[in-house]
Amino acid sequence: MLPTIFYLLFIIFSYLLGSIPFSYLITKIFSKKNVFEVGWKKSSASNVTKNVGKVPGILAFLLDGAKGFLVVYLAQQLGLPPYIQVLSGVSAIFGHNWSIFVGGKGGRGLATLAGGVLAFSPTLLIIVLIPWIIFAIIWTASIGTILSLIVGIFFGLTVENWQLGGLLLAASLLPVFIKRLSPLTEISKATSDKKRELIENRLLFDQDSVPPFRINILKKTKKEDNIQK
Repeated sequence: MLPTIFYLLFIIFSYLLGSIPFSYLITKIFSKKNVFEVGWKKSSASNVTKNVGKVPGILAFLLDGAKGFLVVYLAQQLGLPPYIQVLSGVSAIFGHNWSIFVGGKGGRGLATLAGGVLAFSPTLLIIVLIPWIIFAIIWTASIGTILSLIVGIFFGLTVENWQLGGLLLAASLLPVFIKRLSPLTEISKATSDKKRELIENRLLFDQDSVPPFRINILKKTKKEDNIQK
């Protein structure tokens, strides 16, 4: 049995690995821009994809996901207790969201979370991704994320051998949704009515306004094309 200090050191290692700001570094390499000054000003693969390019965005997603996968995989291979395996994944997400290397800034930790779930159960990850993909197509991925977390926690905690993945999803709710509210200074400066609106929109839609349905946009676009023809 390993000493308790080793568990603590591994959690710290997981945070430091999670803190590596791949989206920030990739944005610098590909465009010389600061990822915290473009788009939604977060070190996330989605921000890189939208404002830098698809190739760097995919690379950022894979590397951010690898952080979560690696810490959980190493914990498993070292024979660390299940709760340390889960905490290592959560620690990596905290590192991604509040990186020590970029002044406490970061992303939302979803790619890192996906990597951790993958290490516990690839099948559970596939189930988790289904609502996200559907809502990313018809409306907004932010609602899909909420549903994915709910579905993943339910199946993870009720299906045998998926419990650790479910616990990781449940424990990651806090860092994911706190990050959705950032920057908190904007909320604190808003009026009471506006403050409530900002909190609701950021928690639900991960932005300051309600996004339109994509299907409606597609239908409208088709109608406009038909009129032009």
